[in-house]
Amino acid sequence: MLQLQLTAQTYQPNWESLDSRPVPSWFMNEKFGIFIHWGAYSVPSWGPQHSYSEWYQNGLQADKDNVRKKFHKLHYGDMSYYGFGPMFKADRFDPDAWAKVFEQSGAKYIVLTSKHHDGFAMWPSKEADKTWGFPWNSVTSGPKRDLLGDLFKAVRKTSVRAGMYYSLYEWYNPLYKSDINKYVSDHMWPQMKDLINTYQPDVFWTDGDWDVSDAKWKSPEFLAWLYNESPVKEKIVTYDRWGSGIRFHHGGVYTPEYQPDLDFEDHPWEESRGMGYSYGYNKEEDIWDYNSAQSLVLALVDKVSRGGNFLLDIGPDDHGKIPPIMQERLLQIGAWLQENGEAIYNTRRWIRTSQATANNSKEKDFYFTYNPTSNALYAIAPSFNNNGEYVIKDLDLPAGTHISFVATKEKCNWKKVGNDIVVTMPAYKPAMIKAPYAYAIKIDNFGAFAAKPKIEITYPNGAQTPTVAIVAPAGAVVHYTTDGTNPTKSSPAYTSAFTTTKTSIVKAQIFDDKKLPGKVAEVTAKAYTWMPAVKISGAMQPGVAYKYFETKGKQNLAALPALTPAVTGVTADISVAVKKRASEFSLLFDGYVKIEKDGIYHFTTRSDDGSILYIDDEEVVNNDGDHGSVEAAGKAALKKGYHKIRVAYYDG
Repeated sequence: MLQLQLTAQTYQPNWESLDSRPVPSWFMNEKFGIFIHWGAYSVPSWGPQHSYSEWYQNGLQADKDNVRKKFHKLHYGDMSYYGFGPMFKADRFDPDAWAKVFEQSGAKYIVLTSKHHDGFAMWPSKEADKTWGFPWNSVTSGPKRDLLGDLFKAVRKTSVRAGMYYSLYEWYNPLYKSDINKYVSDHMWPQMKDLINTYQPDVFWTDGDWDVSDAKWKSPEFLAWLYNESPVKEKIVTYDRWGSGIRFHHGGVYTPEYQPDLDFEDHPWEESRGMGYSYGYNKEEDIWDYNSAQSLVLALVDKVSRGGNFLLDIGPDDHGKIPPIMQERLLQIGAWLQENGEAIYNTRRWIRTSQATANNSKEKDFYFTYNPTSNALYAIAPSFNNNGEYVIKDLDLPAGTHISFVATKEKCNWKKVGNDIVVTMPAYKPAMIKAPYAYAIKIDNFGAFAAKPKIEITYPNGAQTPTVAIVAPAGAVVHYTTDGTNPTKSSPAYTSAFTTTKTSIVKAQIFDDKKLPGKVAEVTAKAYTWMPAVKISGAMQPGVAYKYFETKGKQNLAALPALTPAVTGVTADISVAVKKRASEFSLLFDGYVKIEKDGIYHFTTRSDDGSILYIDDEEVVNNDGDHGSVEAAGKAALKKGYHKIRVAYYDG
């Protein structure tokens, strides 16, 4: 007798375990989703241009947001924000009509705000009413209907998947402000479990996490339940907003927001943005604030070429109508996807993501996508060349390779010129090209490439010199270099882990005679030299000295010591707590750290915008630049005793 026992993986409530769960394949294949910001804030639907209208309540409470306060006073007098609950009627909401537009847009999933930071619930949440002390959900207030449930039912009649957004925190929830632990246990967790068990979404997009740690939210424990026990454990897609410092480091899908240049080659990601600037409908936005159909199509193409998804937002009005310009943009994208969808759906990042124009690296001649199942390479051009020819650089095609114009299915002639190929397009036929926003060329039976290896650096037993291990699929032939040059077939073949005696740039690549060379993996393997302790004269005082500067824009952090500070003092820790205004300032911290024993020590900074950490005047962590909240790390080999520490920071 043969007995088979199947054991499902059990995920533990820690990031090492949770991060091992693969993102469901449907998400990696379907590429395009629609974000929907809709709620009580849709009644005023207002914010200054280039602001988020869904942050209306926060603007009313903010000290310096006099613009929103003036608007509110003019239109609503002394009414509190909570008066918008009964005013939010959704009286023209037709979920079947929405679902039809979504399906025709070519989107494969939607993400509706079940609850934004104001706490208004779009489903019959008893916790919302209980915690707030008055009707604050869409069934007991305003619309008097389960908006989330009705939309899910309609969407599930189509080919589109239904998902939801959920804000962990609520700006002014009385329980959140008085007892966050009770808020998590009695309000947030019950709400999240209610949403998962009742509506069984395909997507659970969390936000509003940044105020406190993932431990405070009990995020790892919730995700362990979600992945192990919930009714959606197999299909659910989750993201990275689970607590301060988690974003871009842990979680299922990384979530850049209006950050088109961020790239996560080795991790699933999805960029979200509005058609204009706001996520919620903003009456202050005009026609020129909205992106054209072509710019939105190219945004989709760009993200897909780099292995990401695109979550494009719409903001319905308080009546439940999707503004016509938003409907039009969705249908225009859908028309393009109807002709060119094979170049988007089910594709993956190729060896090259794009081909830049000759005179501008930011402008693209082509974006590349690759379908590994059909072994088809796609080159997507933003415009149709007037001479009918395209040059794809550094491409060596086998003779007889079939190339076609995706929109019309017509064959394209091609020839090899040096290292490039020149593709001759069929004559442009306006009647056959219904969505002239981008033009896809298909190259059949070409594009397969070897996997990218992974380089792991360790320092066994506190060693100063690194041990290098290269991980690759079984049977793969890996060649590597340690001098920063790209590997070739004549470079050393990797057989086992090795050490380097000096800091080296290690590169590794898989070579397979039946495939194109794989992507090059690159890591700096740093060899550390001991940094001796500094001599201290006089008594040490607790704390760290700081200098506060009132600056504007990007700063040269190395030049901060030469500036005249507005304030100086001593603080207990290195943080922005000593700032004197909300933004546009710089800080310089100087002090000493006491090292109890010789060792290699790990230093981490998280900053928005730039920072640099120095130990004994040597740069250890460079986190400089205009960016959102980003974590960076570095190491130093420190001898026992005192060492100088300096952190320079600016907020632009």
